[in-house]
Amino acid sequence: MMSVLVWFRDVSPLSIQTGARHLQLLLLFLLLSSAARSEAATGSKSPGGGGEAYVTLLYGDEFLLGVRVLGKSIRDTGTNKDMVVLVSDGVSDHATKLLRADGWIVEKISLLENPNQLRPKRFWGVYTKLKIFNMINYKKVVYLDADTIVVQSIEDLFKCQNFCANLKHSERLNSGVMVVEPSEALFKDMMSKVNTLYSYTGGDQGFLNSYYPEFPNAHIFDPNVPLEVLKSRPVPKMERLSTLYNSDVGLYMLANKWMVNEKELRVIHYTLGPLKPWDWWTSWLLKPVDVWQDVRVKLEDSLPGTGGGRNPKNELLVKFLFLLPVCVILFCYYQSYCFRQRSLVLISRCFFHFQAREFFWLHLSDFIMRSDQTSVLQNQILIQ
Repeated sequence: MMSVLVWFRDVSPLSIQTGARHLQLLLLFLLLSSAARSEAATGSKSPGGGGEAYVTLLYGDEFLLGVRVLGKSIRDTGTNKDMVVLVSDGVSDHATKLLRADGWIVEKISLLENPNQLRPKRFWGVYTKLKIFNMINYKKVVYLDADTIVVQSIEDLFKCQNFCANLKHSERLNSGVMVVEPSEALFKDMMSKVNTLYSYTGGDQGFLNSYYPEFPNAHIFDPNVPLEVLKSRPVPKMERLSTLYNSDVGLYMLANKWMVNEKELRVIHYTLGPLKPWDWWTSWLLKPVDVWQDVRVKLEDSLPGTGGGRNPKNELLVKFLFLLPVCVILFCYYQSYCFRQRSLVLISRCFFHFQAREFFWLHLSDFIMRSDQTSVLQNQILIQ
């Protein structure tokens, strides 16, 4: 006991402070290591890490495969920017877990109700897309619809100023590919006008065309302009993206070819109504679907049974649909076999009955003839 007291007396305050500092650093290191292991185990990331991100929306599991393929195509360009998917309550827990495993940052959001009464039923929550203008964790985001695919790197889109989109037919902007600099003030201004601005589509795209009425007059975005030239120009309020960044499959169908150099395409947009690339039969109608399918087959097995875009829940259905025609054919063959057997039995019975009848009548007639002959002989004997 006395030796312990002497030891405490001899230890300097500086040594105690140094030891305490080392202990604090050790505890901090352990906490950070634990957090890193937890994050790696869940496959989740925190938003806002790089200041720039790729963003998409998912309202339900119907477009889940589209988001997976989109993410794969983005990763294949070699980008290190965040990939964020905004998901609504209609997305299942399995889909959310799968997207995290694929490398997406999943942010759950509530739907914005569509104020337009005259609209397609499927447009009920499309105004939710406006929430990308409120992603203030990032200084700039590139938004892509779930039915798009990135063919080449689109990192140069982050050079675009303020608001950028592609101008389609009838001088209308298309909201399938956009570059946005999120702003709380901008988002609040949009929300204050959703009930008053006209939407020609009854959805977000029509609203944005009314919100940016001068968009058709915007200059075309040129990523190759030197930095010193950009600095000498006033910052544009908006810029137009070329067709290369939003290549509409519907326009491909008009001439059965791309109207631009196919080797320069950056983003393909599968906008032809209900014809989506994840429907197996669309590849027979649209050649650009092959590009999407080539990426799909390369999807990793992020969760067991999901490689190549497979869905474990649908595996049983696929097997059933495969076996159904086989079972029908076997059943028809069995019925045909049974019919033939019954026919053979019936023919055999008829033949037996016919032979028996012939045998009976043959012997009966012979018996009658003999009886008649006997009777005649007896009568002759009696007469004599």
